[in-house]
Amino acid sequence: MLHVKSSTPIQPSDLSLDTYFPSSKLVLFDGGLGTTLEDVLDLKLAESSLWSAQPIVDNPETMVAAHTLFLEAGSTIISTSTYQCSFETFGNEGVDAENAAAIMVRAANDRHVSEGRNFLALSLGPFGATLKPTQEFHGCYHPPYGPRKYVQDGENLNSFGRDLGLEQDATDALTEFHLNRLTVFSKDAKTWDAIDCIAFETIPLRREVRAIRKAMACLEEMVLGPERKRAKPWWISCVFPQGESPEEAFPGGPKVQIEGLLEACFSRGDTHAWPVPSAFGINCTALEYIPSLVTKVRRYLKDFKSEDLPWLVLYPNGSHIFDEAKQKWIKDGGKESWAEALSKMVSHILIQEVKGRALGGVIVGGCCKTTPSDIAALRQLAFEV
Repeated sequence: MLHVKSSTPIQPSDLSLDTYFPSSKLVLFDGGLGTTLEDVLDLKLAESSLWSAQPIVDNPETMVAAHTLFLEAGSTIISTSTYQCSFETFGNEGVDAENAAAIMVRAANDRHVSEGRNFLALSLGPFGATLKPTQEFHGCYHPPYGPRKYVQDGENLNSFGRDLGLEQDATDALTEFHLNRLTVFSKDAKTWDAIDCIAFETIPLRREVRAIRKAMACLEEMVLGPERKRAKPWWISCVFPQGESPEEAFPGGPKVQIEGLLEACFSRGDTHAWPVPSAFGINCTALEYIPSLVTKVRRYLKDFKSEDLPWLVLYPNGSHIFDEAKQKWIKDGGKESWAEALSKMVSHILIQEVKGRALGGVIVGGCCKTTPSDIAALRQLAFEV
């Protein structure tokens, strides 16, 4: 079991994104890297466990081209191609731990893409992204990470219910998973210096949110040292299929709502020594659910006791729906373009912020099936007004 020494909690103001974007409360993120590599640059990634990291191994020039397309579209923040990177996924591809670590470091060293770019986000997916089929939308993790492996035709389970012992064991296992990856990047000085922030993305479960916070506490204690001179701002972004978490509150019970994920992110309680994220995100979620989810986020964060408020990171999916069982994207035929719909939502958020602040700022971009052209359109509609 992993233990963290009690230390002064990191307040949001310690690692506030306000420091990096002092003159802007709206910042443009990039779009779906993996699906851009497939749809725009014609790579075949679906069969690889590494997904968007596969080009780092065998086609690095195409990876640079993908990043460049988003930079040319106007993105201020660019994410690394490390979402699916872990010792587990590389092991599935027959890559040993030493070589896996070397590839992960290489994937994170994207600063050479453009001297003019402002901000590089280290993209880290959930444990479920290492599984086949991937489990971002179901959150069914095998022991010790969860109660049961996902089955195609049968009953699935992602909650331990009242078994707090197994819940704690799973949290510890997930902490170790996330810490192992973080350590690879933080121990390489060149790579860590190139990274501006850490993006934990598409997190489906409260226990994994808590595990990430614990992993960040361990990183501070074990690697970065008490002065935290090398600490980075970071966010946790959660996924909300059908507008709610995939996690069941108890076996067979209702789905966990966004307030439960926010509480896992920001609660002090008995986890007072764990750091809280600089921002909370919503990603890999259909556009139709964004307005109600954002309303709940703002309502929760209005009570946040800090001069520097957490930021909101919004990067919903494009106009497609992912069928996990078939591992296939299905087009959703909406009349309004993705960029038009999202820009209106962002405008509404900014109007609400004028009436009463709940957010430090907003980072907006796209997730799966959003292309550089979508990001360019979003920039024109939401930023050039």
